[in-house]
Amino acid sequence: MVPPRLFTRIIQLPFFAAALLSILCVTGRAQPAPGYFDDREMTADSSQQIADRIIQSKIPVLVDFWAAWCVPCRMLNPTLAKLEKTYRGRVMFLKVNIDYNRRIAAYFGIQGIPAVFVIRDKAVQRALVGVRPEADYRKAIDEVLAMPAPAGPQQKQDTTASKGNPKLKKPVKKK
Repeated sequence: MVPPRLFTRIIQLPFFAAALLSILCVTGRAQPAPGYFDDREMTADSSQQIADRIIQSKIPVLVDFWAAWCVPCRMLNPTLAKLEKTYRGRVMFLKVNIDYNRRIAAYFGIQGIPAVFVIRDKAVQRALVGVRPEADYRKAIDEVLAMPAPAGPQQKQDTTASKGNPKLKKPVKKK
C-alpha cells in the first residue's frame, strides 16, 4: 500500500512540472514588433480577420508569417521593426503566427518560415522566404511602392468603348 503522503506528492509532481513548463513557455515567447498584429493571445483561428485587413487596405501590406518556436523568425523581427518605422503610413505591417492562423498560412502555401509577402491591390507582388539582409526587404518594398496604380473599372470600360469594341453596344431606344 502506498503511504498517503507519497501518493499526494506523486499527484502534485506532474501538476508542478506542467505549471513550470507553461511559465517557461510563456516568458520565452518572442515579442512582436510595435504596431504588428499581435495574435499571441488568440486561441481561435483568426485567418478571416487577417484576410479582411489585407483586402481592405488601400496601401501595400507586408505580411510576416512566423512562429514563436522559430529562431530565424526572432532574428528577423528587429529588421522588420526598423522597416516599419521607415515606411510608417506607406506600408501596413502584419505579423501572422502560423500556429494560430493555419488557414491563411495554407492559403499562401507557407512551407518554410519566416516567409514575408508584400501585397498590393489584393495580389502578392513579392515573396521572400528565410532570413535575408535588410536591403532585400527594403528593395522589395520600394519596388512595390514604385508600381503604377492600376486603372479603376470605370476607366477600363471607357477605354474599351472608345476603341470601338463590338461587344459594347449602345442600348437601342424603343419608339
